[in-house]
Amino acid sequence: MYARNSITALVVIATLALHSGCQAQTPCTTDGWFGPNCQYQCHCAGSAPCDKHDGSCSSGCHQDWFGPACQYDRLGYSGPGWLTDSDDTTCNTGNTQTVTVTLDTPIPLTWVRVVVRNAGSLNQIQLSYQLSGSPGPQTCPGPRKAEVNDLTLDIECSTTEPVSGVTLSGSGVTGLCSLYISGGRNVALKQRALQSSKFESSSTRWNAGYAVDGTTGGNSPSTCTHTEPNSASPGWWEVTFSQAVDVTRFLIFNRGDNRIEQT
Repeated sequence: MYARNSITALVVIATLALHSGCQAQTPCTTDGWFGPNCQYQCHCAGSAPCDKHDGSCSSGCHQDWFGPACQYDRLGYSGPGWLTDSDDTTCNTGNTQTVTVTLDTPIPLTWVRVVVRNAGSLNQIQLSYQLSGSPGPQTCPGPRKAEVNDLTLDIECSTTEPVSGVTLSGSGVTGLCSLYISGGRNVALKQRALQSSKFESSSTRWNAGYAVDGTTGGNSPSTCTHTEPNSASPGWWEVTFSQAVDVTRFLIFNRGDNRIEQT
């Protein structure tokens, strides 16, 4: 991964979770993190603390995250208000048995989660999708389903091409409350990062690792990476994953001040 001068944060979204292998592990005591060696970041609603062992949130997940330990990025989409309000208690207000949402940013599909208001609706919902630039719906070949509880169902439907829309159909849609579309996990978090040089080389700021520290705010030299802007050679920055990952997208957050020439 290369950059001109500075990066606030890099988020690499993938479908494969990281693991700690056989390395020595220590319990996590740092606020906002959990798991062995504080490997994972908490994503609880209201910035509430998560369980230090499994990452579970008594307050529920932050609206941008969902799934096990609130570790899966929730993709944004446009659709009915009762479906986009991040509230599992607001549900389909009509008798429609088909609902289609349009993704804010088309990406390959991996899996979705649906929440319903009554158990009878759970397995009466079918999933299809629309590929970017292609007319007509596509069906998932033999989708795998897993019941999280009586009202929550996970549906796996992997594609290699970017998906622009998702359609849910069937009698169960009349009881539909929420749809979560997975954008994957941030697998760049706390991975090994290097860069060609460092701005203010004698200081402890602007380190390469600050781009993968989980902080996306762009106004602090203690949370952003920055190479030397006056170097004769083009600056570069790179991250090495601890294991092979299936990357679906990259999100780069630049500095948030008015130094446009350094982003």
